Amino acid sequence: MTSLHGFQEINIRKPVGKAMMTVTKTLVRFNKATVVAMECPEYVKILVNTSTRQIAVEPCEASDRNAVKFSRAKKQDEEATKASSVTVREPSVVDAIASFFDFAEVDEGHVAYQAIVGQVSPTDRVTVFAAEDATAGVMKRRGRKKGQTLK
Repeated sequence: MTSLHGFQEINIRKPVGKAMMTVTKTLVRFNKATVVAMECPEYVKILVNTSTRQIAVEPCEASDRNAVKFSRAKKQDEEATKASSVTVREPSVVDAIASFFDFAEVDEGHVAYQAIVGQVSPTDRVTVFAAEDATAGVMKRRGRKKGQTLK
């Protein structure tokens, strides 16, 4: 239409919450808001910058070197509301990221963690987390307790 010449459509971004990464000695977890903000990539590369103590998460292809499974493949008509948090247990990834932190000594029923709010780039969907922004905490251990039997 000629009456709309020169107009640009406004990009509507629905707030999804803060991108958050939680690190323990055994896993790295990204919350649902991170997955949604990155548009649910099936695979990512996880990069670290040891001099600035930052962690970056970059969408990539399954065939890329060091690709890590991140979220399930999104069907074409599927909403981002189907996204869920992502847990990475790959030892080399966990070790590289956990090395940035000191974890408190806790009893057997608890787990020490570090939580970091990240920044998502809207142009390339890369998320960056700075270790200096981490908040330490302790949470109850999930799952079965040691020595507990299932009936």
